[in-house]
Amino acid sequence: MILHVPICYTNMKKYQAIEQWIKESIGSGRFLPGDKLPSESQLCEQFGISRNSIRQAINNLVHAGWVETQKGIGTFCLLRNRNLTTNIGFICYYTSSYIFPRIIHGCDRILYRNGFHLLLNQSEYDLEKERNILQSLKRKGVDGIIIEPIYSGSEPSNRELLLEFQAQGIPVILIDNYFPGEDFSFIALDDRRGGWIAASYLWEKGHRKIGVLYKEDYFPSILRKEGALSFLRERGVKPRADWIVGLRGEEPTGGAYRGGKTFFERVEELPSAFICSSDAKSLEWIQAAEEHSIRVPEQLSIISFDNFDLAKLQKISLTSIDHPSSYMGETAMNMLLQRIYHPEVRNRTTSLIEPIIVERASVVNIRPMEPKK
Repeated sequence: MILHVPICYTNMKKYQAIEQWIKESIGSGRFLPGDKLPSESQLCEQFGISRNSIRQAINNLVHAGWVETQKGIGTFCLLRNRNLTTNIGFICYYTSSYIFPRIIHGCDRILYRNGFHLLLNQSEYDLEKERNILQSLKRKGVDGIIIEPIYSGSEPSNRELLLEFQAQGIPVILIDNYFPGEDFSFIALDDRRGGWIAASYLWEKGHRKIGVLYKEDYFPSILRKEGALSFLRERGVKPRADWIVGLRGEEPTGGAYRGGKTFFERVEELPSAFICSSDAKSLEWIQAAEEHSIRVPEQLSIISFDNFDLAKLQKISLTSIDHPSSYMGETAMNMLLQRIYHPEVRNRTTSLIEPIIVERASVVNIRPMEPKK
């Protein structure tokens, strides 16, 4: 029996009419989350519409997040009684510098294919600004949030406000930083492991006098420091307090340079190598060292984190722990879309990425030469 397109849809194109009928069927509860929709053949027969019109309608609904198609099985309903804004809030420290554009590009690549829009915001590592942005997103209305939260490993933070979003059915994914033990899904580098690997790499190159440059108010940087010191303690080395240098505040440039000038003026004995918590800070540290006639890497080896583009363009190319920024952005967005499409699923997903070293020229091998046999 041919049902024909409902009369209220007669001013629409045929594919638009089918699209609207399926949306209203989902909204009314005719189709529930997980229900299989009628096949293309059944819809063609029911409504007397061509297969091309049916396919166009289904494709549009897939991109808008109403349904998903499983090859060889069928098309299934994802949402019920949910009016999507198609807006995703994204908050990071700086939207146009360092590793953040690569993260944003990874997120946007997934969103574009799914019919969503990214609302970009930068907190500038200012807790009050981050809070104001979150409150603004709450007023505007978003379907989900991806955020690199400002967190130092202890209070204060805006985690309570983020929990409020989740309580209201708006999923939150943390990226590149996280609150240990809290009920958030996140993806981040295994920073503690990264610090351990960096120290191990220097050890294999013969370095025993190892310093660490890190941020005291940034949790991933603290984990990197802890991982490095853990490795040294395992080898029976007690790190010297004056070789562990902490910086505070999120400054785009200059902070590590000024800290380096102070360090190199006051230090009585140099370590043979430094682990720096980011490439940006490494380059400033190197600048300060060279201004004090300390040659890198001949007198001071450097290993850092993030594998930022500048790490391979400087005259002393940096050995660095890679930061898979685009992959991280894509994965975070896929995690968020799954939460949006399947609000009934409440499981927490966490992912720590194994660090990988990219070797360049900033670390020298100082192991004694083995005697020839």
